[in-house]
Amino acid sequence: MDNVQNIRDIDILGFMNSCHWKQNAKTTSENASYENSTSQECLQTAPNGNHDIKSLSWEKVLLFLNTMYAFRWPEEDVEICSPESGSLALNEWIFSTQIQGKIFAPVLLDYLDNKKSIKSTSYFSLMEYALEIIDFFKTRYGLDARSIQNKELANKDALINFIEHSSYNFVQHDMILAIARKLISNGFELKKSTNGISTKKRTQDINHPAITAHIKDLHRSGVKEKSVNGKYKISYALFLNWLNKTYVQFQSTSCDELPLSLVTEEHLLEFKQHLLRLENKGIYTKQTVSNCFYDIRFLLANLYKLGWLAKDITMDVTGIPYERYYYRELPTDAKLQCFFHNIQLYSDHPTLELAAFGLMLCLGLRIHEVANIRYQDINVENRTISVFGKNEKSAILPLPDPLQNYFQKLVVNKSQDVHLFGNNSQSTIRKLRAQYKLYSFVSGWKYPGGPHLLRHTFISRLSERTDCPSQLLMYLARHDRPENTARYVHRSPNQLTSAVNKINY
Repeated sequence: MDNVQNIRDIDILGFMNSCHWKQNAKTTSENASYENSTSQECLQTAPNGNHDIKSLSWEKVLLFLNTMYAFRWPEEDVEICSPESGSLALNEWIFSTQIQGKIFAPVLLDYLDNKKSIKSTSYFSLMEYALEIIDFFKTRYGLDARSIQNKELANKDALINFIEHSSYNFVQHDMILAIARKLISNGFELKKSTNGISTKKRTQDINHPAITAHIKDLHRSGVKEKSVNGKYKISYALFLNWLNKTYVQFQSTSCDELPLSLVTEEHLLEFKQHLLRLENKGIYTKQTVSNCFYDIRFLLANLYKLGWLAKDITMDVTGIPYERYYYRELPTDAKLQCFFHNIQLYSDHPTLELAAFGLMLCLGLRIHEVANIRYQDINVENRTISVFGKNEKSAILPLPDPLQNYFQKLVVNKSQDVHLFGNNSQSTIRKLRAQYKLYSFVSGWKYPGGPHLLRHTFISRLSERTDCPSQLLMYLARHDRPENTARYVHRSPNQLTSAVNKINY
C-alpha cells in the first residue's frame, strides 16, 4: 500500500475538530498560579508563515516532526558488534572510569569486579551505593578515599549507622550484606528498614485514630479515595515516621499510637526544614515538599477543628511556596545524539530502547504512555500510533521517520494484543527510569529530573517553529489548557538575547 497516499487520506483537521479536541479548547485562567511565570506569547504564532489550521495536512505535520532535531539518528538496522559494545562493555566502562581510582577498599573492589556480568542498570546502582559508602566514611572520619580500606569499613557501629540512614534496593542490599559478613561476622543480619518498604505498604498501615477521623472528614467533604490513598496518606506516613525516628518523646510508641497532642509549632517548623533538606538533596521536588507540608498543616488544623487537638499550631506557620513553572535547561542536538548513540552502543536491545526513548523525544509521550503501547496501537502503513494518556484520553499521532523505521523492524510477526515494551507496565516504567538514568550519566548529562525531560524538549522544540499553530502544539502535547503547554516551553538565555537584539527601538 502506498504510504504517502495513506498519509494524505488522514484528515488532521478532523481529529482536531473531534469532541475530544473541542473539550480541550479552553482558555487560560487569569488566576492560574503560573500565569505570571510564563510568557503566554510563547504560544502565539508570529505573523509570518502558515497558521491556518484548516490548511494543515498530515504531511505538513510530519514535516514539523521530522525537522525538529538536527542530528543523525542511530540506524535501526545497524547492530554494533564488538568487544566495546553491549551491557558487558558498559559495565567494564563503569568499573574502569567510575570505580577504580575512587574506591580503594579491596572488599568493595573485589565484589564489584565479580559482579560485572549482571545487567548494567543493576551494576550502575551498585556503583552508586558503593560510592555512598565511601562518602559516608569520608565525612564521618575526615579521611580521603585512599585511606578507607577494609579496616575502616569493618567498624560495625559505623556500618550499621550508614545502613540505617540509607535507602537500598535488592542488589544493594545483597552487596552491603555480603561485605558486612565478610568484614564483621558471618552472622551479620540487616534489620528491616522502613526505607525499603513501599509507599503503598506504609500508607496501608496507617491506623492512627485521629488521622482516621480526619480522613472520614475528607470523604464527607467529597475528597476521592484515590486522592486519599495516592496523596494524603503518603504525607501522613512521612510525617509520623519522621516524628517517631527524630524525637525521643515519640520513640516509645508506634506511629499509630503517637500522641499528636504533643506536637508543637517547633516540631512543625523542624519538619518543614526536614522537607527542604530532602528537596536540596534532590530526593523530592519543590512541588512535592510544598504539597506534603500543606497536607500536614491542613491535617493539624483540621484535627483542631474536630476537637482532637487543644490548639491550632499552624496559625503562624507559613507554607513552602513554589512556582508551577521553572526554567529547565534542555539538551542540545549534540547532547541528544550522544544519548541515543550510547543506547545503540551499550544496549542489548538497541532498537527497542531507541523506540521507547524516541517516543518521548519525537512525540512527547509520558513514560506511562510508552509503557502501555501495544503492537495493535501502531500502524506502520498509515504511519500512525494510538496513544492513551491521562484520564484515559486517546489521540492518534503521526510517526516521524526515526520511529517509523524502528517500528517497521519491531512489529514484524508480533501478536497484536501484546505490549511492546513489556506486559507489566509498572515494571516497564521502573526499567525505563533506570535505563534513562544510566544512559544520561554515561552521556555526561547533568540535567535534573528523569525521562520527562524529553517531553519538555519535544514541546519546546515544536513551539520554536513559527509556522506551527498553537492549536496543533496543544494537540500534539495532548494538553487540555494552553497554560499547561506553556509550562513546557523553555527558551535558553542565548535565544532570549537573540530575540531582544532583534527589537527595533
